[in-house]
Parts: sequence; C-alpha cells; structure tokens
Amino acid sequence: MQAGETFSKALNRLGFFTLVYPEYPSRIRGGDNNIQVVFSSQPALSPSKEIDILLAFGQKNFKAHQKELKKNGLQFEGSVLGLDKIAQELGNPLVMNTAGLGFLWAILGLDLEVLRNQVTEDFSDEKIRELNLKAVEKGFEKGLGRKQLKLTEDSSRKIVNLSGNEALTQGILAGKCGFAAIYPMTPINEILRLLANSKIELFRPEDEIAGINAAIGAAFAGRRAIVATSGGGFSLMVEALGMAGMAEIPVVIIVGQRTGPSTGIATFSSQADLNFVIHAGQGEFPKIVLAPGDLREAYWLGAEAFNLAEVYQVPVILLIDKYLAESRFSTIEVKTKVGIKRGKLAKELKNYRRYEFTDDGISPRAFPGQTTFLTNSYEHDEFGFSSDEVENRERMMEKRAKKVQGLKEGFEVYGKDGGRGTLVGWGSTKEIILDVLKDFPEFNFVHFWRLWPFPREVKNILGRAREVIVIEGNFSGQLADLIEKETGLKTKRILKDNGRPFFREEMKERISSLK
Repeated sequence: MQAGETFSKALNRLGFFTLVYPEYPSRIRGGDNNIQVVFSSQPALSPSKEIDILLAFGQKNFKAHQKELKKNGLQFEGSVLGLDKIAQELGNPLVMNTAGLGFLWAILGLDLEVLRNQVTEDFSDEKIRELNLKAVEKGFEKGLGRKQLKLTEDSSRKIVNLSGNEALTQGILAGKCGFAAIYPMTPINEILRLLANSKIELFRPEDEIAGINAAIGAAFAGRRAIVATSGGGFSLMVEALGMAGMAEIPVVIIVGQRTGPSTGIATFSSQADLNFVIHAGQGEFPKIVLAPGDLREAYWLGAEAFNLAEVYQVPVILLIDKYLAESRFSTIEVKTKVGIKRGKLAKELKNYRRYEFTDDGISPRAFPGQTTFLTNSYEHDEFGFSSDEVENRERMMEKRAKKVQGLKEGFEVYGKDGGRGTLVGWGSTKEIILDVLKDFPEFNFVHFWRLWPFPREVKNILGRAREVIVIEGNFSGQLADLIEKETGLKTKRILKDNGRPFFREEMKERISSLK
C-alpha cells in the first residue's frame, strides 16, 4: 500500500490523475496482497478488470494474476528480474517493492528524478530514505532499454492525492470535532491513526459499547463528538443509538461498510449496511444517514455531519465503504467551505425545558453547567421527567418526527435527461459511474449523498426517466427497494456483492446488456 501511494503521488507530480485500489486478506501474514494503480489525464477513474502491466513478487502471485493481463500487456516477476537480489544487497527484503517502482518508472519512460523526489518526501527517517532511494535507482537501471510507453505529461496541474479516510478525517477536523471514541476495526483504522495525531481529545475504548456511550456523554456536555466503526461494531452500538435518539443528543457515527454478515470477508468492500443503519434501534426515532461518493464529499460531509446533528439534534450516521475508505484517489481540490452551525441554543435558562414543544419540533439546547435539566433514555415530558401518559407520548413522538421534515436536497444530477433512462447510485459507485457515463449519452445519472430521510423531491426527476437503473454493491438492491417504497416507481438493478467494487469493463457490459 505504501508502494502504491508513492507511485501514485509521483505520477500526480507529472499531472496524471490516479486511483490506487488495494486488496489484502484478513490475515497478519501471508495471502495475496496486491494494489492496482490506474492513471490518466482525466480525473474520473475506476478500477479495471484488465491490466496493462503486471509486476508480481513470487511465482504463486504471478500465476494468480496473469489472467487479468490484457492481450498485449507486459508481465514481469520480481525474482526473474533480480529485484530480490537488490533487496538482499541492501539488506532489507521490504525494499524489493521500491525497486519494483523504479523498474516500472523506467519502462514507462518517466524521469527518475520525479520518483526520487517522491520517495524522499515519503520516508522521513534518513537511513530508511537512503535505502529506498538506492533501491529505486537499482530497479530503474533494470528497466532501462525495455519497452517504454509514450505518455503526455502536464506537471502544471497541482493534484491532491488522498484516501477516502484521509479526506473524511480532514472534514472531521474542519467541522471542529472535539471528541472521538474509536475502537479499531477495518476499514476505519486510518481515521483512528490520523485523529491520534491531531489535537482533539481521543478515547480508545475497551469496546464499541463504551465508545458510543462516551461519545454520547461528550455530545451531551457540548462537545462535537464522533465514533467510527464497521457493521459489526455498529451492531453493538444500536441500543445506545436509540438512547441518543430519545434524548435528542447530536452524536456522529461513521460506519465503514465491509462484506458481511458477521465477520464475512473482513477486508473487502460492500454497500449492504444501508437497511441496517436506516432501521437500527428499537422503536422509531429520526436519524440522518449520509454517504459520500468521492474525496470532496467525504471532506464536506465529514464536516457537515456535525452541523446536521446539532441543528436537528439527532444522531447522524455517515456510511463509507471499504473501497472508498482505503483506496487512494486524486483530484484538483478537496476542501470546501463549511460553516459551523450549533443549532438552536437556549437563551432563556429560567424555568428551562430541555424538550420544550416547538413549532419545528426542535427544542432550545442547553449544556450542563448553564442550568439544571434532566436527560435519560426514558420517554419524558418537556422537563425530562419520565412519563408514560398517552397524550405526552403522542406529542413527543410527533415532536421528534417533525424535526427533520425540513431537510432538503440529498442528491446530485449529472448530465441532461437521458433519452433512454437514468442511472442511480450512492456512495463509492459515483466516480465509477461517472467514468463510464461518457460512453452512454442516452443516460443521465442521479447520485444520492443523503439516503435518509429519503429526499422525496427526487421523484420528479426519476419520474421523467423511461427507465430507472439502480447500481449498488449489495445482493438485494437496498437503495432500489427504498426508491420503490418512497416513490412508487419501478426500478431495474445492477448489483454486485463479492467484496470487490465494480470494474470499468464490467460496468459497461452490465449497462449495455440492459433490455
């Protein structure tokens, strides 16, 4: 993964947009660890089923990936090239990866100094840096004289290279998060590492239950608080989620989707937790579910989640999948301006009612130390005292439900109304669909970034389409079901749930085969 990051950032220096898609098994040692690097002069990229160049370390991996090679593709095995000998000479087996980068750089016909500069930037320890620079140079020498590709560079472009997790973490920090409680779990571990190096207060809990309760406590006290987990960890958080809903506490929860059920394929991607997070919790209470589709949305929604949580005083769940979280993408600009909105804060503290009935259902919020008030997990009256009276229960249910009725938007439309139909996606399918959309001018594309509450105004757009084709990485078509339920429209479905994202060729073939 480090090799992929270094390689892609070096390509960015030359003005290429890149995508780095890693695969690795759920084991500490062994297994097939591989990365795919796609680069182009165009920004929208998707992973490819077929590859142009294969560089494998070990005969087993070499044979396993030969089937992915294009007809006229180039294939190399590290030991045959002598990359393992370079590592032996330098006394560190890990630098075989860096030697491989040098070799690839040479056969692409690119300037060695550019790769050297990137390696220098990526390794801060002087001894390790010098070791890797030597490996790059020796690998580059091995590639000289072999087939070189003619590439068009544009180094004037300043390109940002981030993983989805990195962009999301930058957004979390821009949103003035004040407390994070994270128990490590693939694919959100990088968020934990990055926040550990920030200045916010970070709590490493003994389990996910302790994590969400700590975050709820921090949010109750006035901090902007977050937890991050995957589906298995979120399962343990559901009871506390209901308490946040009942107590109207604005906590933010990141759920990194991976292949289930249970442990499933723990290090591979899925989009199958949509139904789960929408309906999580006993009883009914409002929540907001967001799903970024690219780096810009990861940054923006990472910050905006706190605003939505505090303005509407509800838990906000941000869904990201393993493909978007751990792959690396590049773009011109990630950061967007996101203001800080603390919502309706209490001005009158005398005779304060935490759950006061209001026209919009949102009560003025005070914090401990400002005044005295009661909060717990029971149904309650306006002051927070437990109540099981019929009239109070009905009014409180109505109050909570109408808080989020004012939410607007939730999706983006790309392209003009298609003569044939509309493609629909959410989360990480966004850039993959945009990549192939140019080959299908008869379609336009609707991308959902807020899944719940469902943005019903989308019915006007989808209702004009001859066909609505929903593309998502799960087995049953969870967004498609939601669209049909909320709009009454019928959909067609392109689905995949084998742990891998949609590949470009596969997506084009599936769209072309629609009848």
